[in-house]
Amino acid sequence: MIRRLFASSIAVAAVCCAGVAFAQDAATIEKGKAVYDAAKPACKACHNEKKAPLDKYGATGTAEDAKAWLRTPKEMFEKTGKKGMMPAYSEKKMSDEDLDALAQYLVSLK
Repeated sequence: MIRRLFASSIAVAAVCCAGVAFAQDAATIEKGKAVYDAAKPACKACHNEKKAPLDKYGATGTAEDAKAWLRTPKEMFEKTGKKGMMPAYSEKKMSDEDLDALAQYLVSLK
């Protein structure tokens, strides 16, 4: 009886925690979208439907790669062999918190 009660308590706690994590993830993704929309220089200027789209980034890209592309794009171009130009978003242009949120937003795009 005590084992069942304990197991039930653990299951309820896990479901509750998962709900909180999901809500936090949704809030982080929403914040990331706002960062994307407000970024200067504007991400949308180059990342649109016709060139360099990001609408499926999360299908193959990772949050760590997104952060690297944003902070050190020149190094990422060299690493991947891709061609192009992209501004670097230093800590002065984008806080680490905003960077994390933006990376989570990009990963959510599938």
